[in-house]
Amino acid sequence: MQDTIHQLAIGEVKQRLESLTQGRPYFAREEYSIHMDVDRSVLLDILRLLRVPARLSENRVVLVMRGKADFTLDMLHFEVKAPCLALLKDKSLLHIRNVSTDFLCHVIAYGERSVLDAEKQTVISISDEEQKDVEQTIRLLWRFCGKAPFPYSVVGPLLESLFEQYALLVKRSARIEEKSPRGRKEEIFRDFLSLLSAHFQEQRELRFYADTLCISVHYLCEAVYAAGGHYPKHYIHQSLISEAKYLLAYTPRSAAAISEELGLPNPAWFSRLFKRETGLTPGEFRKQFRR
Repeated sequence: MQDTIHQLAIGEVKQRLESLTQGRPYFAREEYSIHMDVDRSVLLDILRLLRVPARLSENRVVLVMRGKADFTLDMLHFEVKAPCLALLKDKSLLHIRNVSTDFLCHVIAYGERSVLDAEKQTVISISDEEQKDVEQTIRLLWRFCGKAPFPYSVVGPLLESLFEQYALLVKRSARIEEKSPRGRKEEIFRDFLSLLSAHFQEQRELRFYADTLCISVHYLCEAVYAAGGHYPKHYIHQSLISEAKYLLAYTPRSAAAISEELGLPNPAWFSRLFKRETGLTPGEFRKQFRR
């Protein structure tokens, strides 16, 4: 039974999604999918199965049409309200904590390379007019996806048009943030978390992150604390704990194997860190999660 825990969890989510999306606008091909009108009932039902951060298996562009949401994305906490636009990158850890009763969004999931490969994972507020422009592109894309035979020559450019719209809106948002006195430190904080998401397993020395960002270790600590309220070591430990929670919840690997996979000194060090940060031992967390 233990060998099927990960597959069972993913299978449960897939089955639940398929049952919930019956009668809802949904389209999928091998390289991408479109989920229209995703509301609170769908999200909360899935979240009952995903009680720890879930690792995304594809890139996603999300247009929040209505309501509010509270979530963390690779250690960065967001409280957003409509209208807003988000890019969630492949392999990032997403933990949705709550959404308002009136929540509604459209989701484009894609696996193929696109103009967004160079864009940073982020969430931006947009105007009502910008929301209308993005929604029009999504609805036009949705309309052509239902055509037979499938119009590849139309759908591809429409997807790229949507991605270009996102890139332009991010540039506009960045110009506004640069005028803020906190803009530079916020940018360093976000860049640090992005680097951390990619390298936390093999790089835990602050010098690596400071050198990569072309700043001093002192300024890295100052910027991260000013923007996030904690020093860099806190986020390094939280990255390790989030990954450990995911592995304990969805794989049969032992605590010792997880410790080795995360590149930690030894299983005892891992257990002490895990209990200090969560109040539970790895074994206690796994037992509690599987109740």
